[in-house]
This record gives sequence, structure tokens and C-alpha cells, in this order.
Amino acid sequence: MKRLITIFIKYPFYANLVIAIFAVGGLISFLGLKKSFFPESIPRTITVSVVYPGASPKEMEEGVTTRIEEAIRSVVGIKEINSTSSESFASVVITTTGEYDIDITLQEVKNAVDGISSMPVDAERPIVFKQRSITQAVFMALTGEGEVDLQTLKQYAMEIEDDLRASGLITQVAITGYPALEMSVEVTEETLLRYNLTFDEISRAIAQNNLDISAGEIKSASEEILIRSRNRSVDPLQVGDIVVRANPNGSFVRVNDIASVKLKFADVSNRSFLNGNRPLVSPLARYPKKTFKKYLPSVTRMPKNSMLRTRG
Repeated sequence: MKRLITIFIKYPFYANLVIAIFAVGGLISFLGLKKSFFPESIPRTITVSVVYPGASPKEMEEGVTTRIEEAIRSVVGIKEINSTSSESFASVVITTTGEYDIDITLQEVKNAVDGISSMPVDAERPIVFKQRSITQAVFMALTGEGEVDLQTLKQYAMEIEDDLRASGLITQVAITGYPALEMSVEVTEETLLRYNLTFDEISRAIAQNNLDISAGEIKSASEEILIRSRNRSVDPLQVGDIVVRANPNGSFVRVNDIASVKLKFADVSNRSFLNGNRPLVSPLARYPKKTFKKYLPSVTRMPKNSMLRTRG
């Protein structure tokens, strides 16, 4: 060590060279570091959710939740299990220790849940997924003054979402603030009596005719043909054209003859307001692992450009 110090004192050039090497190496390492204004955290939570239509919380607890908990207890890497049983829905949240690969633990949980043979017959297939951390970087609110059609706002929001995704500046975009669309078939009791029909007959006719049917496949030496009937539709006109009853004289009673078919947004108990205006459609965006301030001006101009193009 003394000899090295003596050399550096006698030949300052070598000392400066060593300092320069460390400085350049440090700069290169710094530039190579992954930087993020909103860093992602490593997921450690796995969720198992099950839908069981019409089941009470007690039935969900005894028939679904408990059986899932028992099946996954032997999975290695689980730190804590928290479950919630409510009407028609059960959720089991698994916190892992972080000592094992989350994807391996996820697969083992899936295998354990798929191995449950005593699930209620009417329960839907369990959904198993790992929670991803999403940091909200920008919140964009889209609303209109006065009476604005919710479908129109949704169309504008979808245009904005497409532009944000195509820009390459945004990694995740999710539009919220509007309820799900549902098909509404409205018929009066007077009409049912006049046509001697019941609502169950109408419902059954729609269910039997508005669906996709697979009829197998045809194989030959050179090709394979899948036979499938695609009749499922969300178009009110097509649903209204479904035949409910065929009369002896050759005439038909169709859905639109006796009922009003509409595609509308579902009624929800929670509603959002912005400056007293309703409805509110909110695209949520998260930036990639880059300095988001650099891209903020471009992103904030996109909604205006999208709406101008849509109107034009």
C-alpha cells in the first residue's frame, strides 16, 4: 500500500488516471440504471375469485371459500390468506412471502384450485390472477355541459384511449365512470294477455336463438373445417327479429311485435359528478418507465385532437 501511495505521489498521472477510470465507470453505471418516476413494485398478492349466482354469504363460505382455503394451504410460499364471502361472490386474497417466484406460486395455486372436485355445480369457474401494481400518473376527466348522451361520451373516450395506446407513451389505459351495457326487453302485461304469452316464453325464445353453437368439425387429408353457427347478437334489431311463436296460419310472432328491445346502460347506485355535470367518463393512464414530464405536453394534447377528429 505504501509503495502504491509512493507511486501516486511520484507520478500524479497514474493517480489521475485511476480517478478518471472510476469516474467514467460510475457515470456509465448511473446511465444504465433503470429509472422510473412511478416505479413498479414486485407483485406479491394472488387473488382467487368465484361467482356463484344466487348463493347466500353462508353458502359461499361453506361451499366455496372454505374449500379453496383448504386446497391452497399446502402451497409453498404463502404467508397469509384473507377471504371474503358475500352474496353470489367469494374472494380469497393470498399474500406470498416473496421468497419464491410469484409466477411459480401462481401456477401452484391454480393447480390446487383446479383440483377441487366438490365445488357447487352452479358455481362459475374460479379465476386466479396475481395483483399488479398500477400507479396512476395522469387522470383525465371527460364530461359535457348539460344533457350529454352517455354513449356519445363513451365514443369520445374510446377515441382518446385508442390514440393514447397508439402513441407509445402510455403503457396502460382504462376507461371508467360508465356502467355496463345491457339488453333490455320490455313488455307490458296487456300485450302478454293479448298474445296469450308469458314472459318465460319470450325469455326462452331469446335464449335458444341468440347463441353461438359449435357443430363439430370436418377433417380431410388436406384441411380441417370447423362448423360453427354464430347467432349471438347484441343488436336490438336482430334480437327483436327472433321468432317467439309460429302460428298455424304461417304467421310469426316476433320479439319486436310484443316487446321493446333496447341496448342501454345498466342502472347503478353509484354515480360520478364533475362540476355538477353527469355523467363522467374517466380515462386512467400510467406512464412507462421514462421521465413522464417529457411526454406530458404531448399526452395532454391528445384528447383535444381526438375529439376534433371525431366531430369532424
